[in-house]
Amino acid sequence: MNPLLAALLFLGTVPDSATGAACSLTVRTGTDSAWVTIDSVRRGRTPLTLDSLRGGPHVLRLTQVDTASWLTGSITDTVYLSPGESRTLRYTFERRVTVVTDPSGALVYIGDSVAGTTPLTITSRTGPLPPDVHVVRSGYERTVVPLPVSGSGVARAVLQKMWQSETAENPLMSESGSAERTGLRLYVAGGTTVVAGAIAAYFKIRADSRNALYQQTGDPSLQSETHRLDVSAAISLVAAQIGFAFFTYYLLSD
Repeated sequence: MNPLLAALLFLGTVPDSATGAACSLTVRTGTDSAWVTIDSVRRGRTPLTLDSLRGGPHVLRLTQVDTASWLTGSITDTVYLSPGESRTLRYTFERRVTVVTDPSGALVYIGDSVAGTTPLTITSRTGPLPPDVHVVRSGYERTVVPLPVSGSGVARAVLQKMWQSETAENPLMSESGSAERTGLRLYVAGGTTVVAGAIAAYFKIRADSRNALYQQTGDPSLQSETHRLDVSAAISLVAAQIGFAFFTYYLLSD
């Protein structure tokens, strides 16, 4: 092999004439324009077409424009292009909505299920977000909180006090009048929160480790394993949030 060509291959800077015909890559996103970075070089905003890429693997990173907000996300993908290939890729960013109440510590209901306590961030990782959620806090009226129609953001609600005394207890959370039963509920809810939180942290650490290896090697199996670990961490985190919600409710209603 030509020594110059071998050196260029080692440095990853082989011109298109040495690796085949130039490739074309079009990147699109479902919502607002996003920054496109390929092989650590920012190329522009979506929709973006690049006609002079060389064949081979490329690391693609998409970042939403509003980088000042912690709710914005990013997408990282590895794309392999054959010489002369033209390809169009479409990506959709995960939506993130944070539900905030004044005062905080309210239970957030999605349908009939408790998702956690405010402030709470809801994501579209497993499906579309609902149009609204219900928040409930002891001593305050039940409130419907509309979520943003699209994109990420913050949904806020000021809770109104219930000045009249409530004569009926919540049948789901009613106490038997026994201190022993109250204590048992607190121990179960607290234990669930601690154990689920520890499991979520364990899966997240493993997922970050696998993702770091994936960034270095580009092995697709590491990306799949990272996704599985992230899903497990998310499920455990939801379980911890639910446990904490019940622990808070039992503690305040005692």
